[in-house]
Amino acid sequence: MKIPVFCFFLLSALLSIAQDKLVLSGSVDVSGSKENGKNDSIGLRIDKNYLSGKFSSYKAPLKDQVTLRDKAFPAGNVTPAEKLFNMDVSLKRNRIADFTYEGQTIEIYLEPGNDLALKFKAGNLAQSIVFSGKGAAANEFKRKFDTAFAADFSSALMEEKMKNLAVDEFEMDIFNNRKRESAFYDSYPDKVTLSADFRKYMENRIRYNYLRFLLAWPIVNANKSNAILTVKPLPSAMMDVFEKINLSDDAAMICESYRNFLTYYVTYFASEKNGFNKFTDFTTSAEKKYVVASDRLKAEPLLFYLSNFLCEMGEKIDPETVKRLYDEIKKADRSGDYATVVKEKLGKWMQTKLPKKVEMKQDAPTTGFKALGLDGKEMSISDFKGKVVYVDFWASWCGPCRQQFPFSKILHDRFSEQQKKGIVFLYISFDNTEEIWKNALKELQLEGEQGLSTGGWNSLAAKYFQLNSIPRYLLIDKKGNVVLPNAKRPSDEGAFQDILDLLVGK
Repeated sequence: MKIPVFCFFLLSALLSIAQDKLVLSGSVDVSGSKENGKNDSIGLRIDKNYLSGKFSSYKAPLKDQVTLRDKAFPAGNVTPAEKLFNMDVSLKRNRIADFTYEGQTIEIYLEPGNDLALKFKAGNLAQSIVFSGKGAAANEFKRKFDTAFAADFSSALMEEKMKNLAVDEFEMDIFNNRKRESAFYDSYPDKVTLSADFRKYMENRIRYNYLRFLLAWPIVNANKSNAILTVKPLPSAMMDVFEKINLSDDAAMICESYRNFLTYYVTYFASEKNGFNKFTDFTTSAEKKYVVASDRLKAEPLLFYLSNFLCEMGEKIDPETVKRLYDEIKKADRSGDYATVVKEKLGKWMQTKLPKKVEMKQDAPTTGFKALGLDGKEMSISDFKGKVVYVDFWASWCGPCRQQFPFSKILHDRFSEQQKKGIVFLYISFDNTEEIWKNALKELQLEGEQGLSTGGWNSLAAKYFQLNSIPRYLLIDKKGNVVLPNAKRPSDEGAFQDILDLLVGK
C-alpha cells in the first residue's frame, strides 16, 4: 500500500476556561507526511486594546505526549500518531482571538467559563473546522453569520455604494441589510443556546454596523474630491437614532463595527462644530475632534478613540498637539495599554521641533522653507526675493494636479517676456523619491523652477505651510511674504490678475 503524497492533519483543541484562565489543549495528526510533521506549534493571539499594537500572544509546542484533563477530548480519542499541545491563556472578558496553525488563521469567539473544542483538517482550517464544547454554539453561529453577511460588513464595498447612491437610497439599503441580519439572528434555531454576552456582542455588531455606515456617507462623499469644500449633513430625520444610543459602551468594544462607529461619530460631529466645512489642516481637525470625543465619550471608548486617531494621523499633526493629547491619554489610562502604544508609535514625533510654521495669512514670511532643487542643491523661496512667486504644490500621483498643468502653460503665456522676468513659477513636488519626481518632470515638461520636498503629507512643505490637500497654490510678494495662502488655480481667470497686481505693485 502506497503512502499518499499528502494527507489530512486532524487537529482538535479544547478551550477550558476557569475564572481568568483559559486552557487550550488539543492534538494534531502528523501521520503519513514528513513534510507536514515539521509544523511544531499552534498559536493564539488577542489584541488587548484593538490597536494592533499590544497583543497577548501564546504559542504551544506540539509534543509526543501530554496528559489531558477529563473531558479534554470530546472530538475523539488520541492515537499514537498524534502530537499534542497545551497552553494557559489569561482571559478576563469575552474576546475575539486569532487561532493560527500552519500559517492559517481563523477568528474565534472566547468567553470566560466556556469550553471550546476545535477540529479541522490541517490544510483547510477555515472550511473544515467543526466546533464542540460549551462555546461551540456561539462560534458556529458567528461562522454562519459572517459567511452570509460578509458584504454587509465590507468597508470597501459599502464605500463604493456610498459614492454612487443618494443618502436616502443608501440609508434604505443599509436599513434593509440590518433587517435581514436581525431576522437571521432572531430566527436562528439554536439561539437559546447562545450566551447572554454573545447575544449582546451580535446585537451590537448589527446595530453599530448600520450606524457607522450611516455616519460614513457624508464623510466619504466629502472626501471624494479636493474640490469639495463642505460636508453634507445628514437629514434631521436620520439623526434621531443617535439620541437613543449609549455612546460609551464598554461591552461593545469587542465589536469592530462599534469601534469604527466611534471614528465616524466623532468625525461627523467635529465637522458640525466646524460649520460642516472641511478642515484645512490636520491640527485644527485634531483639536476639534478632541473636544467632541472628550465631551461625549468616556472610559475605554474615549481612550480607544483618541489612541487610534493619534496612531493613524499623529504624524500629520503638530507635535505639540500630539503631545498634549498623549498626556490626556496617559492621565486616564490606568493600565497603560493605550498610552504605551501611542508612545511607541509617536514618541520621536512628539519630540520633533519643526521649523517655526508659517501662519497661513497675509504677510507670513517664507524664509525658513527649504527644498531640493533639480541640481541636487538646497533651494529656498528667499532665493527669489525681488520677484513675484506663484507656488504650485503637486505630486506625480495627483490627478487634479495634472489636470491644472495645461492651464499653467496658458497662464505663463499670457505674460510678456518682459513681465516674466519679474515672475517665478515654482513647482514643489511631494513625491517620495528623486527618481519618481524627475521622471514625472521629464514626462510633463513643466515650465518654471522645480523643487522637491519628499515625504507626502509628512514632508517639510506640508508641515511648514500646513497643507492637507493638493493641488494647492501660494502667491508670494517681492519681499518674500505670503500674500495669498490659498491662491487661485491656473484655470481660474482671476489668477492672472492677482499675479499682475503684485507685479506692478498694486
